[in-house]
Amino acid sequence: MIHDFKGLVHTLAAIAAMLIGAVVFLRPKGGAAHRRLGYAFSACMGLLIATSFSIYRLTGGFNFLHVFSVLSTIGLAFGLSYAFRRRPEGRWMLAHYYWMSWSYIGLLAAFVAEISTRVAMPYVASHFGSKYLMGFWMVVGAATGVVVVAGRAVVNRNRPGSRAAPG
Repeated sequence: MIHDFKGLVHTLAAIAAMLIGAVVFLRPKGGAAHRRLGYAFSACMGLLIATSFSIYRLTGGFNFLHVFSVLSTIGLAFGLSYAFRRRPEGRWMLAHYYWMSWSYIGLLAAFVAEISTRVAMPYVASHFGSKYLMGFWMVVGAATGVVVVAGRAVVNRNRPGSRAAPG
């Protein structure tokens, strides 16, 4: 549920990052199109992260979800820095690939957790009561874990230099 303008911007940035990120993630790497789409993904992620630090509706202050925003900031910064510096020579591309890929996988995991929390939790609470909420959190964790494990498989299969890599 979107409660204000910053929530709307946050949601739109997330949707754009997921869509653009899917294209970058699944297309061949390198070239002008990859760079343009990568910049667009990075800009959307930057906006998403920035707005996340101004959303305190859950607890009224900084909370465990903001820790994931900090980790996303670190991942995005490392991914971009390897591409811009092109160091270490001969290995920067693989480092860039892993940092940016995991930035995208983290976004998808956050999406699954968010949708589960916003859609499934109210349903479970209203139909079964709060005694099932611990089980609900376990299901959210498991669903997020599935995204991470599946993402890891795709990241490893498509890494630069592998036979399955696009392009």
